Amino acid sequence: MKHLLLVIAILVCNNCFSQNDLELKIINDTIKKVSGFDDNNIFYALKNNSDKTYLIILDNNEFNEDGEYYVEPQFVGFPDYYIFEKKTLLPVQYAFHNGENKFEVDKNSSDFKNFRRSYSKFFSRQDLQIAFRISKKIVKLKPLEEKYSSTKVNFPAYKRRFIDLKNKSEYYFQMSLQIPKCIVDKYYQPIRAKNNKDSIFVGQIFSNKIPLIYKVYNDK
Repeated sequence: MKHLLLVIAILVCNNCFSQNDLELKIINDTIKKVSGFDDNNIFYALKNNSDKTYLIILDNNEFNEDGEYYVEPQFVGFPDYYIFEKKTLLPVQYAFHNGENKFEVDKNSSDFKNFRRSYSKFFSRQDLQIAFRISKKIVKLKPLEEKYSSTKVNFPAYKRRFIDLKNKSEYYFQMSLQIPKCIVDKYYQPIRAKNNKDSIFVGQIFSNKIPLIYKVYNDK
């Protein structure tokens, strides 16, 4: 119970301080999980509702698998997701056998070698790799522009994240994108062009909620 209250408090706090210029919207009308073998494709859009250009760190390859919703620097840009039973946010457990997010950088690529020559004086060896990955995951949104992405996820277990779901209950799915300012300041600001006037998004934005229909009988 204490863990659940802590997560809810974090979500409420982050939502209060999120930026309203950007909108995160799930495009799926409904998510249906009817087989234990199925992955679900989550289609979503990021829209810039402001009159200025935004830069956003977004990696649509995976969702964050950390059950505490903690943003690690090497995985910043992965969206998070939440499942509600009616209006109650469900707690996250761990499923260690399903793998985890992987941090991989091709240090022999020409792109990384060029990046290292330009920015090695700003970062340690490990931080240089994180900064390089972030530099490759920047999405630019002009005023009123909207861009679309999709990411696969599995229920009830996604990598290390496990949420106990029961057949035919009333569930809702929600996403968020959380970009901590401390990570942006450390890893992205040193590599920005001095004359770059575009705003870099920091904070957390939440999507709409959509129904999640869970009717799985072959997962045993």
